[in-house]
Amino acid sequence: MPEQAPRRSIESWAHELPVSFVECRTMGHRWQPHTATWDREARAYHVIHACDRCETHRKAWWTRNGEVTSAGYDYPEGYLTRDVGYIGADGRGVLRTEYLARLFNTTPHSTGSGSRAAS
Repeated sequence: MPEQAPRRSIESWAHELPVSFVECRTMGHRWQPHTATWDREARAYHVIHACDRCETHRKAWWTRNGEVTSAGYDYPEGYLTRDVGYIGADGRGVLRTEYLARLFNTTPHSTGSGSRAAS
C-alpha cells in the first residue's frame, strides 16, 4: 500500500499565507466591478468581478434578465489548500486567530484543546 504524504497543519499553512489571503478567507472577498461584456453567440453577458485584496476573479454568465447560468472562480497561486485538506469550522477558527494575530501583531496561541483544524 503506498504511503500517503503527511498533511500539513492548518496552523503552519495559515501562518505562511499572505495577509490578503488571510483577510479574504476570514472576512470574505471584497468584490469590485471589473468587466461585463455582451457575447452575441452566447446571448448573455460575461461578467467578471475581481477581489481588490487577493486578486481572485469571480466569473459568471448572466442572461438579459439577470439569471446566472454559470459561474466560477479563478484563484491566485497559493490561495487554495492543496496540502491541508478541507477547512471546517475549527480551521476557520485558526484563520480568524491568524487574522487577529496579524492585526494586533502578536503570535497566535494554542487553545490547548488538541483539536486539529483540517478534517
